[in-house]
Amino acid sequence: MPRGLAIVIPAGLTLLTCTVLISPLAIAATGVTEPGLWAQGINWIMQQQRAFHEELLAALKTLTAGGGLTAAWSLIFGSFLYGIFHAAGPGHGKAVLTTYLLTHPHRISRGVGIAAAAAFCQGLVAIALVYGLIYLAGWIPRETGTAVAWSERISYVLVAAIGAFLIWRTLRPVIDRYLTKTQVTDTHSHHHDDDDDDCCGHTHMPSGEQLEQIRDLRSAASVILAIGLRPCTGAILVLVLAKALALPAAGIGAVLAMSAGTGIAVAALAFLAVTARRKAVALTEGGSPFWRVAANAVALAGGGLLVAIGISLLSASFYSRHPLGL
Repeated sequence: MPRGLAIVIPAGLTLLTCTVLISPLAIAATGVTEPGLWAQGINWIMQQQRAFHEELLAALKTLTAGGGLTAAWSLIFGSFLYGIFHAAGPGHGKAVLTTYLLTHPHRISRGVGIAAAAAFCQGLVAIALVYGLIYLAGWIPRETGTAVAWSERISYVLVAAIGAFLIWRTLRPVIDRYLTKTQVTDTHSHHHDDDDDDCCGHTHMPSGEQLEQIRDLRSAASVILAIGLRPCTGAILVLVLAKALALPAAGIGAVLAMSAGTGIAVAALAFLAVTARRKAVALTEGGSPFWRVAANAVALAGGGLLVAIGISLLSASFYSRHPLGL
């Protein structure tokens, strides 16, 4: 079984992650509370996010009033915890990361690295958008919301693009096999010329393995940007308030602490995704053709789901409000 497609068993993790994303959006859009333990758990996480966010704003005000080192540590620690709960709550980034890691062969260290890089990319984008536009472009804090909105929309476009890439990656071997069958006769008739080529001993073109590594690096970078270009709303508000209170350094420190908390939580998800994929490969290696078909079907479904999520979030970004009400 191809190592890039053995994802049948961990497919449930992808669906679970996407449910975390879709359920709160549906609740926010319709106003109908979904019954059951799952919805209650999501609502509890969202309540904790709001509570931590209020504590962060209070810590900033205390720091302004001369709270000293205690207030500073309270701000940093609260930001770190907020980042963890932010990662546990609804968000398209987890759907993108999980689907990507389940459909690409990666070492655990690389999967964790992608997750951490995406988390810190979110923080750096928030800092660049708020402070960059305020200090360098002379924008007022309220105007930065426009830049944040367009950064989010670029992120959603990348989500859809990653889904399309996953679909193409799944269909490409099928297309290649079909094209190979149509050219096999012509290839066989010219086989005697092959020994005369490439006799100089130099590599004029990248090898298949090198090309695959380049593609993997590009796709990993796309995943990082798709997640990171949508900055955390809580981080944006903390930065804006910190600027208003003349505490820009405190705002930056708080956002970096948020990124660390988010990175740890999302890295744990990446670890589970890579480990689950490896288990699936081990269990299905050498199995019946059913597993190949099932894996292809799940890969196509995952890619299609990301395309749908990206397009729907892009459309909703022009008229809907944030599901957390922030």
